[in-house]
Amino acid sequence: MTTHAIPFGNWNPTDAWRQWLQLAPNSLVQPILPVTFNINSNNSTAPQTEANVVAVHSYGRQIGRISDALRAVILTEHPEPPATGPFAEFLAMWDEIEQVKADSATARLEQIASDLALLKKKDRAEYGRLRQALGQALKRTE
Repeated sequence: MTTHAIPFGNWNPTDAWRQWLQLAPNSLVQPILPVTFNINSNNSTAPQTEANVVAVHSYGRQIGRISDALRAVILTEHPEPPATGPFAEFLAMWDEIEQVKADSATARLEQIASDLALLKKKDRAEYGRLRQALGQALKRTE
């Protein structure tokens, strides 16, 4: 192998290539929106199956349904929720998560109101169409 002298010392293209390859990741971490998925052969015996499941039911949805089921079981077994201990801590966490969901819904609806106000100024026809569609949606939720 030919070694080329450069001002920084000896440089070997093969060694440089190997060093560059060492920077490549052993697994892929793919951020998607605010969620990061890290599925690889190191943490899953069937990474493709796991990816397929997550494509149908996200980790958040899975955990949410398990949490709802666990809460139902706890409240069935303990009609008076425990004041201390792991069940009390779980129920408190569940309540906090529900509050985050409600706060997030409120923020989204406030953004919709703001967007509608802007649309009313900029595009009256589209504003009218969306206002009617929202009215119909509101009637279905009553």
